[in-house]
Amino acid sequence: MPAAPLDPTPPHRGLGVFGGSFNPPTTAHLAIARTALERLPIRTLLVIPAGDHPHKRNHDMAPAADRLAMCRLAFQGLPGAEVDDRELRRSGPSFTVDTLAELAAAAPGEQLFLLIGSDNLPLLPTWRDPLRLLSLCTVVTYPRAGHPIDDDLFAALPVPATIRTQLRQNVLAVPALTTAATDLRARWRAGERDLAELPEAVRTYMLGHGLYR
Repeated sequence: MPAAPLDPTPPHRGLGVFGGSFNPPTTAHLAIARTALERLPIRTLLVIPAGDHPHKRNHDMAPAADRLAMCRLAFQGLPGAEVDDRELRRSGPSFTVDTLAELAAAAPGEQLFLLIGSDNLPLLPTWRDPLRLLSLCTVVTYPRAGHPIDDDLFAALPVPATIRTQLRQNVLAVPALTTAATDLRARWRAGERDLAELPEAVRTYMLGHGLYR
């Protein structure tokens, strides 16, 4: 698939995919989603909480139903964002390539844009069927603190030069994500309740459902 350089005023023709554990969803997730909707040539951004995440098993994961509910609360006020539960309905491990294949089959010819953090970009070659994944979508990287998006990052990727060039061209210009869900959960357990990194509706839900005790 040819590269699709980011355009500050793109026509809204494609479909964005923003996956993750969302354990819990944060204001940083919202900022990334908002920028993606503004800068990518997409009409809709699907927020897809992971089901049985192959890289995050047994990592203090809230129940799927709670993560789905929190995502719906967090993104409900963002036009163009839709929370999609397909990975939670899928049995067994949840692989991104399967989700992309489903979306591509449902909308033939529609361009897919997959958002991933710069911490995950070096891991991309270890994901299930990475070359097929890259053929199904345009990967758009957003920065995470401690994982700079620089020449060293791309040079280390064991992918063909054409793919490396495409990845370089598709970087989302947002401040580096510094929020770590692990830290937020630890602070919540320690008794902090007024966490600015969490949408108010998410904080209320966590309190009401006794999450992350």
